[in-house]
Formats: sequence, structure tokens, C-alpha cells
Amino acid sequence: MKKVLFIFLFFNLISCEHHDELVVFNDDENEGLVEVTVFMFELCPIAQHMTLPLRVAYEEFSSEEVIFKAYFPNLTSTEETVMSFANKYSIPFSCVLDENQEMVEQFNASVYSEVFIHFSGNLVYKGMVNDSYSGLGQSSSPENHYLYDVLDQLIKGEKVNYFENEAVGCYI
Repeated sequence: MKKVLFIFLFFNLISCEHHDELVVFNDDENEGLVEVTVFMFELCPIAQHMTLPLRVAYEEFSSEEVIFKAYFPNLTSTEETVMSFANKYSIPFSCVLDENQEMVEQFNASVYSEVFIHFSGNLVYKGMVNDSYSGLGQSSSPENHYLYDVLDQLIKGEKVNYFENEAVGCYI
């Protein structure tokens, strides 16, 4: 991470105009980092449906400071089924098998397609990708795009106070 920060700073120095302002960088490697974590299952229809808004958010916001990762904690999942799912739904970010459900426990995840957003190491959002599902089998066009909106606020430098909602999906 320190190499990435050094490269980022180097390119900023050579590509930005010079300003006579004091710039202080926090040495904490999580400072300014946005981490998007989602739990997925290849056979869950809601998780399948959420691949599109996840891909849109990734394409809009992914950078060295905004990283995405999907965990697949289902006991029937294998490296092959995860890779097949990622290819079928064109998932452009890291998909990791969570065989022992260690990440499920760490995040206290409960359903597939539940998303967690950390900013500078602090959880700022937990819940739905969007509200296109109000319950199992009950879908409509989304009115709220939670993942996209939180990322947009963070990228704009706006303060995001922690909030959560209950994600709808197949139970882990």
C-alpha cells in the first residue's frame, strides 16, 4: 500500500500545478481508502440481479482509492463456480471464495448481496445495493441507489454519517 501511495504522490507532484499550500498526508494506510465488500452466491436470484448495479458502481468509482471485493461463503461454492459466475455476469472485481465463512463472521453478514462500505477503515454503510427488492420475490425499479449514492458522496469529499438498512436476499 505504501508503494501505491508513493506512486500516487509522485504522479500528483509531476502532473499538478504547484501551490504554496502545506499538504499533510496521514501515514495510516487506510486513510482515504474506500472499501466496498459484498457477499454473493451463484444461485441466488437477487445476487444475480445485483451484479448489474455493482458493475455500474465499479465502472463509475473504482480507482486505487476505491476497491471492490465480493465474497462467496456458500458451502457449495467452488473456485470453478465462482469464476463461472464472475464470467457470466462480467464482474470486473475480485471474487473470493470464503470457504470457512470467516468473512461472514467478521462482517456479520446475513444475506447474499449485502454490501458494506468502509471509509478510512470505518464502516459508513451496511445494507442493500439498491431497493429494487422489498422482499423475496418482490422486485420493482429501484428508487434508492444506496451503494452508488454513498460512493458518490465519499468521492465528492462529503461527510457520510453511518447508516444501515436491512438487505434483502437469500440467507447465508
